[in-house]
Amino acid sequence: MRCRSWIFALCAVVAAGCGSSAPAGQGGEEQAAEVRLDASSPRAALDARGEKPFAAGSRATVVEVLPPGHRSAAKAEAATDEEALPPRVLDENRRLRREVDHLRALEAEQRRVSLALGNGVGTFYDAPLQLDGSGLSWPVAGPVVSPFGQRWGRLHAGVDIAAPAGTVVRASQDGGVAIAGPTGGYGNYVCVQHTTQLSTCYAHLSRFLTRRGAVVRQGEPLGLVGCTGHCFGDHLHFETRIGGQPVDPFGYL
Repeated sequence: MRCRSWIFALCAVVAAGCGSSAPAGQGGEEQAAEVRLDASSPRAALDARGEKPFAAGSRATVVEVLPPGHRSAAKAEAATDEEALPPRVLDENRRLRREVDHLRALEAEQRRVSLALGNGVGTFYDAPLQLDGSGLSWPVAGPVVSPFGQRWGRLHAGVDIAAPAGTVVRASQDGGVAIAGPTGGYGNYVCVQHTTQLSTCYAHLSRFLTRRGAVVRQGEPLGLVGCTGHCFGDHLHFETRIGGQPVDPFGYL
């Protein structure tokens, strides 16, 4: 019995020693270590990346994050405003965009054509052609659907004559073929030099009926009406050029 009491007393002493708290200094260090090791706090994350927290009064940058295929709020609002326009206005806007694109495509070739004709590419033909107000004949029969002149800050360098696809395009006067081939937005393009200065050009042809270097007479076929290059319907784009520079054909037809 005395031995059992002694064992109980010893166990009580051991239990009391195990439950005693650690020294104040050691516990504070462990607690501080736990705080330092807590990487979930924003300040700890900044310290880990070597960054500084935002200064007082600073403004954060707001970035709009969109999933693929979605439009931003600003673009969506603009699109909504456009969709709210009447169909007549939307059709007119689309037509104007097409015309501007058409002029831009033709304008891209202007310099090359002007240089080619202005430098006398076709000077092999220099007949003594006398032109008055009716010196050139119409290359096709049809109404003029787009005249010569400026369009939204760009030059429409000829006249567009409506004609069915396949209509024969004829030389407006005697001359030598200086250009005959695909030419950017002009599509299949023929230029005939009548004098060292005057040339006529025919664009968007579906087929060539002549070749570069050929000598043609007034009324002879040069090609067929079509819609090659940049266009939005069968027609003939007809130009007159002086020294390679486009001028209004109505002064010569």
